[in-house]
Amino acid sequence: MTALDRARFLGVAAVAASTGIADAQTADFGKPHPPIVAEDDPTIVVRRIKLQRPDAAINAYVAMPKTIVATTPGVVMSIHIWGIDAQYRDMARRMAKAGYVAIIPGLFDRINATPADAPADIGPQQAVAQAMYAAGTEQGDLIAAHDWLRATVPAGKIGIYGNCMGGGMALQALVGTTRFAAASVLYAYVRADRTTTQPPPPDAFAWAPKVTAAVIGSYGADDGSISWDDVQAAFGTMSGPHDVKRYPGAAHAFLDDTRPSYRPGPAADAWARQMAWFSKYLTTV
Repeated sequence: MTALDRARFLGVAAVAASTGIADAQTADFGKPHPPIVAEDDPTIVVRRIKLQRPDAAINAYVAMPKTIVATTPGVVMSIHIWGIDAQYRDMARRMAKAGYVAIIPGLFDRINATPADAPADIGPQQAVAQAMYAAGTEQGDLIAAHDWLRATVPAGKIGIYGNCMGGGMALQALVGTTRFAAASVLYAYVRADRTTTQPPPPDAFAWAPKVTAAVIGSYGADDGSISWDDVQAAFGTMSGPHDVKRYPGAAHAFLDDTRPSYRPGPAADAWARQMAWFSKYLTTV
């Protein structure tokens, strides 16, 4: 068994043990269900804070271990298109349960969008996302979340997580900076212009060589919205450590256990790979 295989095995065992995921509970996955880690879990603390930005004070959801020290690692979570919904909040608490201070900045706050906690028409959410992009505030808000973590755990290494739209924003937050030590992105758009047109423009992946953070990626082989050739082109030119995996039988949003797109096998493996990656690159030895 290789070191990474062992880390994956231990990661799965640790998540199962620490979160108490029972077979009866996982049977409800693929639709709205009770949280994996509850807000009142005695080993974590949940906070709702404000991040002061030049034009507004935006909300942020924070989950952290009950006890933190200066070297506790942190993770900024870049929202998916549904906003800070129940599944993203649950993932933040899972991060906290694993020993990380997780913060989700409210990137949609200026558009006054409410989280889409249940499967819904994606059309309105796409309009919200386009309004956010038009405002050009998303990268500054992610940096503000990073800075809050830096003030909270001043000696901790900081990573960034995102899936779908959030993964694309997370990748762009890595360009030309050492602010983040590591990143995990799932089914993330990799073209700088956020399009999937063919063929890609000549500068579509010019950002990738400027990424020095350690990046792990997870994609579904049945995801028709993202070109695997594009993913390989982007990851193949990153300057820092990188690893990307494609899962047969999985489409877009296979990690989202509250929606029908959820696929248990790929989701469990992708989560374990991610947590092993964060342990390797964010945990201070």
